[in-house]
Amino acid sequence: MKLALATLALVASSALAEEPPVPQLFRGIGAQQGQWRMEILEAEGRGRSVRGGMAITLCTDNLYREARERAARRGRADCTFRVLKDAPEEALVETECPDGTSRISMKREGAKSLLMQAEVNGSRGASTMKARYTYEGACTAQGTTMRFDKDSDACRQLRSQLAQMDPDKSCARAAQRDECEARMRAAAEQMAAMCR
Repeated sequence: MKLALATLALVASSALAEEPPVPQLFRGIGAQQGQWRMEILEAEGRGRSVRGGMAITLCTDNLYREARERAARRGRADCTFRVLKDAPEEALVETECPDGTSRISMKREGAKSLLMQAEVNGSRGASTMKARYTYEGACTAQGTTMRFDKDSDACRQLRSQLAQMDPDKSCARAAQRDECEARMRAAAEQMAAMCR
């Protein structure tokens, strides 16, 4: 999951960098806003390997908002971006963040789709991912940055975690019990929204 989000840094670059580079291949696609479907073709890293079968829907509007809020809290942008290759059909971008560096190669596949390959070297080790991104238009789920297919393995795991969440047990010894329970309810709602 973290690897998939690392590749989204490019899409959210305008929220994270003072003068964001926007590669030419994004022109006419809507890279700065809207909903994207990411199909993971393969991913390797941290002792795990994934071969296809996972799809995530992302709302870049919310991704931008969250990145801007995070940068405002810290008083600075977290990452710097450099476009190493910039052509209408292909781009190569390097991202440097406090926890690591990524190189993202992108090729236009169609009018609204891109094939991306990412190499991430960070504090948790190296990982790679190939994914297809397809622009779907305006975001359809308010407040939700990321959604999985309802019947996916990821949603089955989230539903299992939700079933085990018990604010009474987890917050029983908390000094600020009401705040603890509110945080748990908010987390549960956010998790549930990822699978609607």
